[in-house]
Amino acid sequence: MRMPLTTMVLAAASAIALSSVPAAAKTCKEPLTVTSRSTIQGSEEARTRRATDNAEKRWSKDARAKYGLQYYFWARSDAKKVECRQTPKSTICTATATPCSLL
Repeated sequence: MRMPLTTMVLAAASAIALSSVPAAAKTCKEPLTVTSRSTIQGSEEARTRRATDNAEKRWSKDARAKYGLQYYFWARSDAKKVECRQTPKSTICTATATPCSLL
């Protein structure tokens, strides 16, 4: 049994159209910026690591509070940037990212 030419063309066009639609489109919100400080005793590296981790956690908490659970994930955000500066007794890190959702 042969398929009519128009049916084959429509089937091919449908397959191409469906393959170009992304499985999960990203939806992003306005960027968020937060700051965190660490004063733990020890090396400058340890303080920087702690301040960076805390800044990312605070960013996630603020993103969830402002935009909802689907925007909570630092790993899904766009334009991630963490900048740290040292003082004699502490490290201060600023985390900025654009919260995005896969839903």
